Amino acid sequence: MFFKSIFSALIVFVATACIIMAPNRGSDDMYSGADLSSEKYAITFIETTAEEMIHKGEASIYLFASWCPYSLAQLRQLDKNGSREAVYVSSNYDCKSMDRLFRNNTDTIYILSNKHYGSDESKKIKQFASEILGEESDLTGVPQLFFKDNNKYIRAELKN
Repeated sequence: MFFKSIFSALIVFVATACIIMAPNRGSDDMYSGADLSSEKYAITFIETTAEEMIHKGEASIYLFASWCPYSLAQLRQLDKNGSREAVYVSSNYDCKSMDRLFRNNTDTIYILSNKHYGSDESKKIKQFASEILGEESDLTGVPQLFFKDNNKYIRAELKN
């Protein structure tokens, strides 16, 4: 009985340590400014800001992250509905995954600039959304879909 409780405690400790300890990321991870001009990708990756996207005047902007299952599920839903006309803006620099995921769907993906927003992904998302909407946004998650209504962007409600 004593060994069983010690073994149980050890399992809980190891499992907790695995969850809490984040991996050390190298300089080439998905959060650093990767080589966006590389010819090894079928997709063109361009760093951007909300100001640049507003200036481009796109009808809709889809903010996503390649690591987010909800972002990918929402993209599949947009595919089913045949309404995949949005410009794609990624919150991270995982070009390898995005090239694999989007190769047949788009030729350009914009990436939120670390130079402008910093590397904290939650802060990048919040600041980008606030700038696009022209008002403070509390949302720090993805996916987010913005539509142009008259001369202003509004956030669309996404359903899973």
